[in-house]
Amino acid sequence: MTAVKAQIVIIGGGGAGLAAAVEAVERGASDIIVIEKRAALGGNSALAGGLFACESPVQIRQRIMADKDYLFKKAMDWAHWCTSPALLRAFINKSGDTIKWLEEKGLEFDLIHFYPNQQPPVQHNPRGNGAHLIQVLAGQCRQSGVQIFLQAEAIKIQRDKEGKVAGVLAVKEGQEIEIKAGSVLVTTGGFAGNSELMDRYFPHHRGLAHSGLPLHGDGIALAAGTGAAIENSATLLKEGPRYDLHRWPLMALERDPATLWVNKNGERFTDESTGYHIFECANAVMRQPEKLCFTLLDTRVRRYFEREGLKLVRRSGGDEAGSVRAELEKAFHEGMKADKVRISGSWDDIADWIGAEKNVLKNTVARYNSSCRRGYDALFAKERKYLLPLNIAPYYAIKDLTVVLDTIGGIRINERMEVLDPRNIPIPGLYAAGVVTSGWEPEIYCSELSASAFGFAVNSGRIAGENAVSYNRRAG
Repeated sequence: MTAVKAQIVIIGGGGAGLAAAVEAVERGASDIIVIEKRAALGGNSALAGGLFACESPVQIRQRIMADKDYLFKKAMDWAHWCTSPALLRAFINKSGDTIKWLEEKGLEFDLIHFYPNQQPPVQHNPRGNGAHLIQVLAGQCRQSGVQIFLQAEAIKIQRDKEGKVAGVLAVKEGQEIEIKAGSVLVTTGGFAGNSELMDRYFPHHRGLAHSGLPLHGDGIALAAGTGAAIENSATLLKEGPRYDLHRWPLMALERDPATLWVNKNGERFTDESTGYHIFECANAVMRQPEKLCFTLLDTRVRRYFEREGLKLVRRSGGDEAGSVRAELEKAFHEGMKADKVRISGSWDDIADWIGAEKNVLKNTVARYNSSCRRGYDALFAKERKYLLPLNIAPYYAIKDLTVVLDTIGGIRINERMEVLDPRNIPIPGLYAAGVVTSGWEPEIYCSELSASAFGFAVNSGRIAGENAVSYNRRAG
């Protein structure tokens, strides 16, 4: 067994872990070790799009009022006060400073609306996305002398006779490494790849498609082994409807409210404007047979998109009509080849492709077209401006799934990112950050704090790093 000493050990080299390491270095810590189970740093943070923030330099420069008090109240109302207000407040209060902190490291951000007319816009997309942010933080770690153990697995967090954290036992290349440390941070990410935990927290998850890295939530078992409290509820971060081939124009088109959605039986099941809120409308799709649906449109609606542009999932550079027309043509062609899209002059043919009874689908379309002509959706009260009849062939059908992006939850923490025992007493020297933790997100992901998963990872990592340094100084 190899013996190593460190001030701080960080288990997990994603957004939370790397932010914690950089923050700890800036607070004067040295001898920091990051243990990463995979062969590369980043985890799902490297795939992320943006970070939540309010009162940020980006918003201030654009004269956008993103008041932290207003957003805190809005988020707590969303959660019906099931989340920890002190923890959520710490995240929100830190968020604007974190954008400043990242800008000082050379990152640039685009402020986007998560859904049309979102007020205030709070999602800060780093140019180069999460991958570039990870690259910058990883570079700072290496320049600062942070040791990074790749393809190494933490197997136990050690405590001394007084109950204080004493270090980590890890394995790398078949050899055990005992790392003595004053504090330990758990930042191992979600558990979407752990079937046991998925069954425990989300018994309805079977049959869902997965996107992102299927991490195993190793930190939950590690923390539990120290006596940490593990919450009984978690958040399934899911998206739907989601085009299986993940191609831009159809990902936008499939959720546009001017389309018609039906399930595998050919029945309409929701107001399609729920597509503006992809995390909530995923619930509607999950209730359908096989947890999937189909987006229907006709040539009139396609021309509408080509003329007006796509309102959802915009790319940088805009979506001018010519670009939309060309990209839609290419995406439809690819979808047809992969049997993810059907284009036909007959609703009967589309019903066969879906697997629905012909009369059921034709009646659904007829009732919908009747609502469009009247300008009133008696079934789900969709706004009149989105009611466009589907009666000009050819007709289009897109197969949509519900997709698991990640999970949020597990370890109970407080606003200082200290890991708590079942009595809510901090375990001395043990911290956790990122989506392996609980208490800051309700069971349905809060769209008003859009990009909060990645945002919380970086912000909570910074807070955990800061407090771990302070703890080590107090402990001597």
